[in-house]
Amino acid sequence: MKPLKILLTACMSGMLLATIPVLAQITSEAAMLKPPGVKTGKNLALSLASSPDHTTLLKLLKASGLDKQAVKPGPYTVFAPTDAAFSVLPERDLEELLLPSGKPKLIKLLTYLIVNGNYTSDQLSDAQSLINLTGQVLRIHKQGDDITVEDGRGNVAIVVQRDIRTTNGVVYSIDKVLQQIVD
Repeated sequence: MKPLKILLTACMSGMLLATIPVLAQITSEAAMLKPPGVKTGKNLALSLASSPDHTTLLKLLKASGLDKQAVKPGPYTVFAPTDAAFSVLPERDLEELLLPSGKPKLIKLLTYLIVNGNYTSDQLSDAQSLINLTGQVLRIHKQGDDITVEDGRGNVAIVVQRDIRTTNGVVYSIDKVLQQIVD
């Protein structure tokens, strides 16, 4: 009976050791999600300026001139791609958006991510449609605390942080740039 107990213990330990990498991966992915409901006490522009995860978005906002809008009363709901989301785009595309000739496309890209109104996660529902500043539909998918945003081309961004409350709106940090190809 003792050898069987030793064998079972060894097998169980082996299974436990085999699951450690999986648990570490799950833990690191969960760590990427940031706590909801942060209040910045600043307007959208200043909140983005103090976010280490949105430096590219801030740079694009300044280049477009929309940073001046981001200090106005609003309220606005912004689906803000992280730096990691922008990093998967071809560098040449970002450089072209920063050129004076790219400004109309840049404005269209950025306004695609903004909705008039203050929509916190408790006001969002599954299959809800929001009209952005370009007049197009963003479809919200919500299952419990998990929220995704789908653009008109079927691209889906995962909300990695929700309900970042600024003085003139609410921000959802997302993992993908929506409407990547702007016509």
